[in-house]
Amino acid sequence: MPIHVCPSTIDAIEQAVDLTNGVALINNRRIKRLERKDRLRMERLHRVFELVRRRGLECYPKRPSWPDEWCSYVIYRPEVLRVDLAVVAADAELTSAMESVLKGLRNPYWHPDAPVSSAMHRELQKLAVAQAAQLEASPRHLRAA
Repeated sequence: MPIHVCPSTIDAIEQAVDLTNGVALINNRRIKRLERKDRLRMERLHRVFELVRRRGLECYPKRPSWPDEWCSYVIYRPEVLRVDLAVVAADAELTSAMESVLKGLRNPYWHPDAPVSSAMHRELQKLAVAQAAQLEASPRHLRAA
């Protein structure tokens, strides 16, 4: 029988992502508080990750690693990674951010080259800001129906 997770928990996580340019750092303490539980079990964390993915969000690391209160996870919209490569190549800071994100997505979380959650959050935030600036700068075409 699947573990019940409050829909308000997933709504709060999604709202946090939307308020922070599509990238949020969520820790287990916050999930435990949203769920109103004394203890946070791995089964519940796995279910939260599953429900977050159903909403179209991605998680880093892909699977929760530990139910400790201080463990943090990056929840982000996949659209954050859709940045024009010409913009990334023109800026050294964005290039290093993209390389770090790609290392994190390519390697398992425990790999020495994989960034920790806080570093991944920082790099994804840089890409999110670049993507937002790119969308504002692009011309908008309106079509008559």
